[in-house]
Amino acid sequence: MTMDIGKSELVYHGRRAQRADSRQRRKAILEATLRLIVKEGIRGIRHRAVAREANVPLAATTYYFKDLTDLISDSFTYFVEQGLEQTRQLQDDSFAAARNLSPEERASGNGRKLLIQQLTRFILTHVRAQAGDRDRRLIELAFRNEALRNEQLTRAVRMANHSTELLIQEFFQLLGLTDPQAAAQIVHGTILNLEYQIISGAVALDSPLLERTVTMMIKALIPATIPVAELERPA
Repeated sequence: MTMDIGKSELVYHGRRAQRADSRQRRKAILEATLRLIVKEGIRGIRHRAVAREANVPLAATTYYFKDLTDLISDSFTYFVEQGLEQTRQLQDDSFAAARNLSPEERASGNGRKLLIQQLTRFILTHVRAQAGDRDRRLIELAFRNEALRNEQLTRAVRMANHSTELLIQEFFQLLGLTDPQAAAQIVHGTILNLEYQIISGAVALDSPLLERTVTMMIKALIPATIPVAELERPA
């Protein structure tokens, strides 16, 4: 089973569930795995511990997931699927901000300034919402660290990163940047770093440093003159 996100796909490796009750049980196992990661980290994931946390028979976890590699990888895919809406919302808001400016406004200094202000606000809202959900960020960091030792999870994390960066890249393509791929790397990397700084306690959630950082990044990336041509979302 695959999940289309952006222009890439994440793959579920475990056994498929056909009936509604089976799908619910499989979902319960994945959610239990995520809860255990918050409590104990990836190393706390064992079939018996997951079955106990999910309140299902031990045989259920081994039926849907033949080994822990599949269970961990599919838990990550499920985790990405649950959080995708926030990334899409950031993309949608950014596209709308660009389209809401007239061609003349987009080509003017004032239009660029307004777009920078709006994008900064959208990204700050996204970062604060992500960092405010500490459990999800702990899960994400645990998966990323484990991916350095788990080849199957490495592929899943790489695909998730690529899909997120494609969503960001589309926006910079829309603005006519010469290297939208590099711009997407900068934005994604900055967002991840700011989230980490917040959850680690290095930067407060309401720190003015967050806005200064995002504003500087966006100013450096947005062209001095935004093309006058109509902005259309890529098909």
